Amino acid sequence: EMCIRDRVSTQSTWGNYIPQGWTKFYEFSYGDFRAGVGVLETLLSEGQGDSIGWETLHGLMENAIYGGRIDNDYDLRVLKAYLEQFFNLEVFNGTQKLSGVVTIPNSKSVKDYLGLINKLSDSDTPTLFGLPINIDRAVQRYNTLQIVGSLKQLMAVSAEDIKFDKERWSQLLGPLTKIWKQLYLSLIHI
Repeated sequence: EMCIRDRVSTQSTWGNYIPQGWTKFYEFSYGDFRAGVGVLETLLSEGQGDSIGWETLHGLMENAIYGGRIDNDYDLRVLKAYLEQFFNLEVFNGTQKLSGVVTIPNSKSVKDYLGLINKLSDSDTPTLFGLPINIDRAVQRYNTLQIVGSLKQLMAVSAEDIKFDKERWSQLLGPLTKIWKQLYLSLIHI
């Protein structure tokens, strides 16, 4: 179950929906995932289904595991929303679909979970992140604006700025080449 939730909640960190999901890329790691699994397993072993400490789970995931990498308030709110959306009693019991799309098996069989993971698409869909279906257009527009801005910066460099001035380079590097030559000659005579 944690694998499915981790995949869905951290997929948008891979840059697909920046700035509409996260404001920037975050390096969530396998170590973060393992720590989250450990916390979830501990809480499940301590609780009895309905009595799992959801607030404790949200707090640990938000403040200690994933939130420790996040450095702005907006992205912390995104993380908190994902945690509340993906880690709750209704999703856990299978009465509510994960992101309105995926039903978590009400089973303790690893095979059931692996079957569900294998059914998930290899490409991200905006609905998994609670984003509108047409968000791809906004992402494409944003990326295009970034590229156009970069091209404009490149064009702003004048020919004078990129011209090689042999006299100036000789003047600046002259003392360095003189020292290098002296060092080289002294090594030859050793």
